[in-house]
Amino acid sequence: MIVATPGSAKIYKWVDENGKVHFSDRQDHRVEQEVVNVRPTASDWTRFDIKVEAVDVELSDEENQNIVDGVNNVYEFFDRVMSFDMYRTVPVNILILKDYTVYRNYLVSNDRGLGVASYGLYIPAEHQIVVYMQEDRSLTFRTIKHEVSHAVVDTIVPYAPAWLNEGLAEQMEMLERDESGLYFEPHPVNRWVVAQALDQDRLTDIDQLLKLPSNEWRHSEIQGRGSLRAQSGEFVFFLLSKPTRRNFLVRLMHNFNRGDRTLSYYLVDDNYLGGLTMLGSDWRRWLHAQGEGLIRL
Repeated sequence: MIVATPGSAKIYKWVDENGKVHFSDRQDHRVEQEVVNVRPTASDWTRFDIKVEAVDVELSDEENQNIVDGVNNVYEFFDRVMSFDMYRTVPVNILILKDYTVYRNYLVSNDRGLGVASYGLYIPAEHQIVVYMQEDRSLTFRTIKHEVSHAVVDTIVPYAPAWLNEGLAEQMEMLERDESGLYFEPHPVNRWVVAQALDQDRLTDIDQLLKLPSNEWRHSEIQGRGSLRAQSGEFVFFLLSKPTRRNFLVRLMHNFNRGDRTLSYYLVDDNYLGGLTMLGSDWRRWLHAQGEGLIRL
């Protein structure tokens, strides 16, 4: 799959001596290439009617619409960009509580004690997302999009590794839409954390991140060590930034969707142009170049 819009990097196509067709977003003057003209088709996406319940919280009509739009944008991303049939899932319902104390008590009373330190939680049995209204209300709306991503991945790709599940959720906080379509903004907190880790030479090597089993990733996250959450989010942002990288991300997700439990590290050579060496090189260049601005899909 190749996804692009006007203004995206060009896609080059060539055939090697064995007749195998290759695609790349880099021009190689050593081979005869042609530019592929990619024309996105019109969307046939139909939005879901999302239930939003606010308890002891006053939501304006604009805020309610903002929540509904954000949820539908996440669903549309997984449907159109990641090529999953979102109509096979049950739309989530949103419960917004007035503050952290009420939120904590709600989770404890529903035997969800592990989530009390979080900003929000997806509860699969009820297809429900529970959050509390933060002082900066926009952060609550971002948290809802984060948890919607978890709802999608947990339902459709239950074997997705933790770095990918959390990385997608982190970046989904920054998913927006304008008249041109869906786009991602950089995640300011994750960008800052990763930049600090890079400057202090404590950023996890990408091959080690991709080798990390989900239980070890989560253990490190619970212990509050390192910057794995921020790095996972930035790495997903990096993968979304070019059509060929998005293709790699889609391949990974569909491998795991089919029940593949292979560590991501061992899937790179077969799915990323140039293999693990090129992926690491591309990632390092992207980091030192301060990444991307807006990513349009």
